[in-house]
Amino acid sequence: MANQTGGFGLRSTYTLGSTPATQGLSEYPIETAPGKGLYQNDPASKQGAGSVGYLQDAANGTMDDGITGGAGWANNTANILPMNGVFNGAFYVDSTTSKPTWGNTVASGQAFGTNYNTGSTDGVGFVNDNPMQEYVVKAAGAVTVAAMAGDLTYNMADLSTSFTSGQSTVKLATGASSAAGAGQYAFQIVRIANDPLNSDNTAINSNVIVRFAPGSIMSVKY
Repeated sequence: MANQTGGFGLRSTYTLGSTPATQGLSEYPIETAPGKGLYQNDPASKQGAGSVGYLQDAANGTMDDGITGGAGWANNTANILPMNGVFNGAFYVDSTTSKPTWGNTVASGQAFGTNYNTGSTDGVGFVNDNPMQEYVVKAAGAVTVAAMAGDLTYNMADLSTSFTSGQSTVKLATGASSAAGAGQYAFQIVRIANDPLNSDNTAINSNVIVRFAPGSIMSVKY
């Protein structure tokens, strides 16, 4: 049976050790009128240049801070900051209606109004930043777990502008890998997902379980 083709980004599942995930979310600031949109289930990081410290979508080929993301993200890049985790929605005050707004996505160029509780025009991004979290994701190519798991690391393909109702359809870029270490990519394959409808690993769009590679995600918030 062919794999289902629809992508869904990084979908939370269990944590390492197969314990249930708490699904707790931490809050990070989003700068008003971001240059690139942020989409639910995309990897997210803080900007390491320009508006340093603001949340950005790390699945973009070029992130808001001008640093390479997407399939080319590498943790030895100048000014790059570790991943925060996976973006799961946002809150902001709409600059046009002045209404509090919750959404799965923040569109590119979306201007925020003043939050009268804080006096700031910053938005709030909700991120699953548990470094032990596992995620289900679709693979953009064939997967051979015996050869591709272990120390090899991978990135998300640059598909952050492809989404459905604010949810990312990004997939794991299996065409390029890096050994764990200074130049590693962001994710490691843990195992195959137990999903009969998406279990053909010789074809594209099979479901696999990944985690953030050690050193690519913040172990503590700062």
